[in-house]
Amino acid sequence: MLDAIDPIARPHVALMRLLVAALLGGLIGVERERAEGRGAREQFAGVRTFPLFALLGAVLALVSGQVGAAVVSGFAAVAALVVASYLRTSVEGAVGATTETAALLTYWVGVLAGGGALLLAGALGIGMAVLLASKARLEAFTRALTAEELTAALVLAVIAAVILPVLPDARYGPWGVWNPRHLWGMVVIVCALSFAAFVAMRVWGHARGLFVSGILGGLVSSTAATVSFASRSREEPAQAAALGVAAGLASLVMLVRVAILAALAGPEVLPHLGPFLLAALLGGGTAVAAAPRRTPTGPSAAPGVTNPFRLEQAIRFAVVYGLVQLAVAAASRYLGAWGVVAAAVVAGLTDVDAITLTLAGMAPSVLTPSAAGYAIALAVASNTLAKAVYASWLGGRAFHRTVLVVLGSALTVGLITLGAVWLFLGARGPAIPAALRGVFASFRVQLRVTLGE
Repeated sequence: MLDAIDPIARPHVALMRLLVAALLGGLIGVERERAEGRGAREQFAGVRTFPLFALLGAVLALVSGQVGAAVVSGFAAVAALVVASYLRTSVEGAVGATTETAALLTYWVGVLAGGGALLLAGALGIGMAVLLASKARLEAFTRALTAEELTAALVLAVIAAVILPVLPDARYGPWGVWNPRHLWGMVVIVCALSFAAFVAMRVWGHARGLFVSGILGGLVSSTAATVSFASRSREEPAQAAALGVAAGLASLVMLVRVAILAALAGPEVLPHLGPFLLAALLGGGTAVAAAPRRTPTGPSAAPGVTNPFRLEQAIRFAVVYGLVQLAVAAASRYLGAWGVVAAAVVAGLTDVDAITLTLAGMAPSVLTPSAAGYAIALAVASNTLAKAVYASWLGGRAFHRTVLVVLGSALTVGLITLGAVWLFLGARGPAIPAALRGVFASFRVQLRVTLGE
């Protein structure tokens, strides 16, 4: 449904819509005119014709206020010109329909703009211009694809677009801990991150592409990114060190993500959790800066990427993830006062987002901010240890050596800071039994006396 207006009563709105349509058509026309200068045949539309197509659609949509006979008739007229142009050029031996198809879409961009959908029209028009201008890069990328890599891309499309939507979004198993769609979503994440790393390496080169994909992986799932990079490190030993740095970057981004989630769900928790996260980030960042990341040069040092992901590795990770979910539910149900701490530690083995949001949201009504902050820190520490195990189990020697240095530095500095904060600022909350709290309180007093405070 288009947003009908009276162009006479509201000329400023009408002019704005026409201006957007003309600019978008002009952007596409400039790209096509530029392509025409490099092409082998004369194209029927360029920098003047494309804005006219967009303005035609915008005017008809603006005047009629609906996708009716006028708009459809305008599209038929543009389509007739496109067909005539295609028939003429194909007879001459120049077969290609990119410009003709762009002309048809440009008309509808104008219709959207004239109907008031300026944001949608802008997204479609700019997206078309980017796609048209990326011809050389896209063709180079497709020529670089091997048959095995194309098969992997198709498998990824099937598991993400075919299998995932049909899985039930319901809870099954003991205490309803297993959600088939969520578990398979982890498989999709692991495979998609591997494929994203492959694309990044094709575009930016091996080392830089790995670092970019590591940062992006940390925004989604640093655990899945570590599993993905570890599997790849065995296939590409020459890239193992760079893959380890990428996995370390994913874990550092995870620390920032936890801080943001905690601040959103429970701002009171951040003062207790922040020092740990900041110290871990500094420790891990220092290790990443010092880690070897350059790979040898030469034909044997940069092997081609033959398979962007391993589906069996991703499925194995999803199975482990499901077992850990069951352990979290059991720990929370049967461990009483230690349930929160145990659940945080066990949940951190696979993911920290859910436990971070849960614990931060419980403060200060159910948990004290300090208890929630320390429990989240334990979840992060548990997740870090789990990723170290995944790196050692699945990765090559150079990979897990690099990852262990980065994760070990982050965890050591973070835990030392957390201990110092807890000793000097104190901790209160149900996550720490009273007797144990008393022992640490006495130790804290003795330490202050020893330091002369």
